[in-house]
Amino acid sequence: MTQSWLVITLEAPLASFGEAAGNAQRGTAERPSRSALLGLAGAALGLRREDAAGQARLFAGLRTASLSQRSGKLLTDFHTFQSLPSSAGAPRSRAAALALREELSTSITRREYRMDVRYLAGFTAADGVAEGQDIDLAALAEAFRRPRFALWLGRKSCPLSRPLNPLVVPSPDAAGAFLAYLEADPALLATVPREAELAVETLGDLPSGARISRQHTRRDDPQSRSSWQFASRSEYVTGLSLPARPEREAAR
Repeated sequence: MTQSWLVITLEAPLASFGEAAGNAQRGTAERPSRSALLGLAGAALGLRREDAAGQARLFAGLRTASLSQRSGKLLTDFHTFQSLPSSAGAPRSRAAALALREELSTSITRREYRMDVRYLAGFTAADGVAEGQDIDLAALAEAFRRPRFALWLGRKSCPLSRPLNPLVVPSPDAAGAFLAYLEADPALLATVPREAELAVETLGDLPSGARISRQHTRRDDPQSRSSWQFASRSEYVTGLSLPARPEREAAR
């Protein structure tokens, strides 16, 4: 059976893909996390966080990949917040808390975003999924056209700036799927760079002979949405040469 991929376009003025975070510092990766991509799929399908069975089926049923066309520049958003020590107890109102001025402490939080980004995201059926538990890519594509819940790139403050334009394409690997997607959309192809970074979850999703430029571990494989638990997984990154822009071909 020929392998298929569902490819979508992700473009937004702001995006944030969570890394290991503390209370005061929330960083962002340069490319979409597996958690973010599965979150988009779940939101489009109308899966609620408390639907543990539905979320588990989604996690187990899909592999993801991404193609970074424009990772944007880093933006850091600063906030200040006040807190009380545990010895102050639990004031019953904000007014009561603010009355304890001598015990209030002020801290700064930092939230990182990527500005002006565009990626392609790919979804394919995971290996070894039991019959009836797989995710139908055509149904997911239709959900991306008419999402049940609002979609954003990492945080609610990061709405998408263009339609996802989902397309299911046959391809044995992620690179072939992304190239077929671009060639099917001349308007999009006219705006892409000549080189882009391809990131996949398994070596089998890379084209034959691909040279891995980086391999690292990301803690972004969701295990539970309700308790916000994640597992580590490997990510493989390689460069991908994209088709020439139509205007370049015409100029030759």
